[in-house]
Amino acid sequence: MAKKDDRPVDAGLVALRGKSEQEAIEFWKQRFGMIAAIPVDTARVGALTPQLRELVRIDDLAERKRLTTARIKAFTQLPADQQDRIMKTRQAAYAIDRGVLEEDQKLVDELLPTIPEAKSYPQQRPSA
Repeated sequence: MAKKDDRPVDAGLVALRGKSEQEAIEFWKQRFGMIAAIPVDTARVGALTPQLRELVRIDDLAERKRLTTARIKAFTQLPADQQDRIMKTRQAAYAIDRGVLEEDQKLVDELLPTIPEAKSYPQQRPSA
């Protein structure tokens, strides 16, 4: 039987554990900016999906909520064109790893009402 690989899918995200909220927000703003700048749709999906996988793998629910909250706050601070690209990329990622995206969306739905600056955050639902 093959040994399960427990290495992090995204070492940058793993390094955020224990960092301040502002450091986490800045991390996500930088990551989102880099992802939005990728010119090919499939490559953007390939860049975003491992980060969401890593978030879903975090066993410590409080830490996962903290990092997801920082992600949402960072998203709200992006320029509109970057927000649009990231949301389209997230939608496309459902076709790649629906389970991860659904798990992440459950937490996003739980957190959104608790984040005042996220009032304009789009409600993301996968296409049928």
